[in-house]
Amino acid sequence: MSQAAPALLSVRDLKKYFPIRGGWFQPKKFKRAVDGVSFDIPQGKTLALVGESGSGKSTVGLMILDLLPPTSGDVLYGGRNVVGRRGSDWLAFRREMQVVFQDPYSSLNARMNVGEIVSEGMGIHGIGGTQAERLRLAGELLERVGLPAGAIDRYPHEFSGGQRQRIAIARALSVRPKFIVCDEPTSALDVSVQSQILNLLRKLQREEGLTYLFITHNLGVVEYLADEVCVMENGVIVERGSVETIFDHPQQEYTKRLLSSIPSLDPVHRKIRAAEAVGS
Repeated sequence: MSQAAPALLSVRDLKKYFPIRGGWFQPKKFKRAVDGVSFDIPQGKTLALVGESGSGKSTVGLMILDLLPPTSGDVLYGGRNVVGRRGSDWLAFRREMQVVFQDPYSSLNARMNVGEIVSEGMGIHGIGGTQAERLRLAGELLERVGLPAGAIDRYPHEFSGGQRQRIAIARALSVRPKFIVCDEPTSALDVSVQSQILNLLRKLQREEGLTYLFITHNLGVVEYLADEVCVMENGVIVERGSVETIFDHPQQEYTKRLLSSIPSLDPVHRKIRAAEAVGS
């Protein structure tokens, strides 16, 4: 019997409370955006964090990346706590943990060309001896994500949404991370382009051994990529399990409602699409 892969990322009792403005003499109140979330992501695997807008899933992602301080709880990466690290220690974690945001139209700096966007992180982390070398590496990364190396001289407005998201993925890969938070990376894209981006993420995971936290409101895209699913509602995880368990035997009414919004849940079609993703 093979042993389970060790957890690269562990989240323990993570909480984020935001103060709610009230009157001068009223007791202080808080919105519990995230209220005691815990999960593990084994190395090389994908955990999908699923929920409707306002469920707290993106707040979890920001706390994992140390872009938002938690009210309490721990984020352990390789057994070491990420929360509160600063200086060179924080920079080392920043290199290993990257993010692909939801909107490829706003997440890329319109004033920078693609070569500058993709190579910027390399300069910060000391990858490549010269800018010429970093641009060469940027061109290779663009080819890996399905764009021509010559695109380094062009600007984001010259590309479609799907192409911009490929640029964002190349940027995330540029510092050679092990863990990537994918925060709704396909929700702003057409359905046909969504599958291309999901297949690309899966291909890169196989080639690089990447570990993903995939944040989405749409359970329909989870089947392409995830190994395990956590369903969030009102800041807490209400259901978790494998993709097969969540899709075929959901327990919570909230999960069933999310599933009901997917056009087709035919298990045969699901297996066909999964095979297509593996073969891409």
